[in-house]
Amino acid sequence: MKEEVRCLISAPMDPLERLVLIDAVQRLGLRYQFEIEIKNAVQDVVNQTNDQDALFHRDLHSTALRFRILRQHGYHVPQEIFDRFKDEKGHFKVDLCKDVKGLLSLYEASFLGLEDENTMDDAKVFATKHLKDLNEAKLDPLMARKVNHALDMPLHWRLNRVEARWFIDTYREETNKNPLLLEFAKLDFNRVQSIHQKEVSKFAGWDIHEIDKIPDNTIKTCLLALFNTTNEIGYWTLREKGFNIIPYLSKMWANLCNACCKEARWFHSGYKPTLKEYIDNAVVSISAPLGLFTAYFSTTENISKEALDYICDLPSILRCSAMLFRLTNDLGTSSDELARGDNVKSIQCYMNDTGASEEVARAYIKALTHQTWKTLNKDMFGEYPFEEPFISACPNLSRTAQCFYQYGDGHGIPQYWTKDHIISLLVEPVPLD
Repeated sequence: MKEEVRCLISAPMDPLERLVLIDAVQRLGLRYQFEIEIKNAVQDVVNQTNDQDALFHRDLHSTALRFRILRQHGYHVPQEIFDRFKDEKGHFKVDLCKDVKGLLSLYEASFLGLEDENTMDDAKVFATKHLKDLNEAKLDPLMARKVNHALDMPLHWRLNRVEARWFIDTYREETNKNPLLLEFAKLDFNRVQSIHQKEVSKFAGWDIHEIDKIPDNTIKTCLLALFNTTNEIGYWTLREKGFNIIPYLSKMWANLCNACCKEARWFHSGYKPTLKEYIDNAVVSISAPLGLFTAYFSTTENISKEALDYICDLPSILRCSAMLFRLTNDLGTSSDELARGDNVKSIQCYMNDTGASEEVARAYIKALTHQTWKTLNKDMFGEYPFEEPFISACPNLSRTAQCFYQYGDGHGIPQYWTKDHIISLLVEPVPLD
């Protein structure tokens, strides 16, 4: 069946049909299975079309879909391709609000905008407003489901695995679905789920009742565990990849501990950091740099000193990922954490800096997440001393945070949405028709 899907992706077809197929394959969670075929298919679209192509000149959905897919794959498509959908005053034409499919595609495309792309900012505002204003009762049920899903969180911010589970059910209802592709997606999801179940079972040997046996010198115990774990990881890396990672790993752990200590000193001294001070420290204390660093050497075949040094300097692509993790976490958890006596978060720092209300501060931090995503989008076009899959790990960490903290503290106080995600990803297989 996999070979049949491979042939399907590579088969001759018109550019729009190819884009629709690529989008479906990716949203069904199958991109990792057909990286080469999808790359070639995207290149075919680039070769067969241009920014003035007549096929995409008239239709908003086609234009926005092409924009989104090409930007996802590292091609710079100018924002000016949407100028054809504006009136003489430079505003998006009002009659576009009747084109729900086009609006939805424009909305999703807008989240791949870069800094200083005013057209993409306008597109986001325009599409969001008119999608929210739609009368859901007058929409086709499947389209209504898609609109609500997108407004809940844009595709670009979603975890691929979570999206795949939702999209399998949605794609099943499509009149123009490809049965072969759908069947393979369901089988592949269940196969990967079984692998994840085996991996999770390896962590199930810890007895929670043993917590009562921890002695008073807890810190010493933690440090010893950290020391042993670091050396164990270092031994594995040296054995499997021929590189001594311990000096770098020790440095990253030291950076994390120092950042946490700084927050502790602020808390106990009553010091209120500025928003800038807070963020500069919080991008480290959130542990994202350590996590991404670990992702690099654990997934890269040929570890290089150049890449390690570059990562340790926390370049923009890593900093943005960490910042999104921190800000999303703050938006979802700050109230609960403050109630537990935790230190101030970005929202409170902005309130202290400006005298703003919590509502205004939250709006500012939300806007800052949008701005940071645009910077990260730009960073994804950069040249680096490392390759995939590590490059995609950076936005994926941000997407993980969006998933956990979208509705609140999905980690510290797990609610129904966390449970639902875990059950759908790790417990319940996709029903096979």
